[in-house]
Formats: sequence, structure tokens, C-alpha cells
Amino acid sequence: MSITRGSFYHHFSNRDELLQGILSNWRARATEDVILHLRNAQTSAEQQLIRLLELPYHGHAAQEAAAVELGIRAWARADRQARQAIDEVDKHRLSYIEGLLMQMQMGETEARDRAFLIYSYQLGLSLLSTEGTSNSRQDRSARMANILLNTDVHHAPPLKTGAPSSV
Repeated sequence: MSITRGSFYHHFSNRDELLQGILSNWRARATEDVILHLRNAQTSAEQQLIRLLELPYHGHAAQEAAAVELGIRAWARADRQARQAIDEVDKHRLSYIEGLLMQMQMGETEARDRAFLIYSYQLGLSLLSTEGTSNSRQDRSARMANILLNTDVHHAPPLKTGAPSSV
């Protein structure tokens, strides 16, 4: 990268500020923007969860988002600041999912447990290959939604283009 030291310090006063900027940007794009987009779709809690479960199958953008997520999680294993950001993001995402489940009339304990299971599933998908055809991935997504939400789930209506692709 051909960036001069002067150029760097024009944008960031030090290395920690740069790293904090990276984490803040990731937090906003991978969590807050996704949640805002799902909420603004004005769909039911169940439909928001279905869309959330389908996000890992949204092509190249989802693969890139997963790679960034994995990189930040690896970084957090050795860095306190990154670990704090991960902890905050995990708590925010889990709270959002739990809230949707409670809107679906689940009790608090069941909603908390299912939120953890759904979130763990989402994170696990970022570690696994998304092989198979688009139809087979959609079918798997619907089956997993049925299991995780304990409902008879059909595919959610498509999101508008330009939707964020991670949670």
C-alpha cells in the first residue's frame, strides 16, 4: 500500500484509532445496518427471522461478509479491543433475535435459548462451504428455519436489492 505516514495521520491520530475505526465500521455494517434493514421491511417477526436465516446464502456479498467476520473473530482472540467489539456485537445480535422470538409469543427462557441456537447456526454457516445449487441451499434454509423456529416456514419474500448481507 502506498500511503505516506502523513496521509495516515491526516485520517487517524494513531494505530489504535485506526483499529477502532475498523471495528466501528464493521459493527455498523454487519449488525446495525442489517437489523435496521430487516426492521424497515415492515414484516412480521417470523419473516424477519426467516430473512435473517437466509442471509448467508446471498452470494458473493455474504461470502465476503463472512470472511470479514471470521477475520475479526480471529483478531479478537489476541486483542482486548476487538474482543470487546465482538462481545458487544454478539450481545446486540442475540438481543435482536430474542426480541423477535418473544414477539412470536415465545417465553423468555425459550426465546433466549432459541436465539442462541439460531445465532450459533448463523456463525457456523460462515465456517462451512455454501456448496450446492441455489435451490438446494434455499430448501436447506427453509428446513433449518422450520427446525430453529419450530414453525412451518416458507421462503420469505425477497429483500430489496442492496440489502446488507451479514448479521
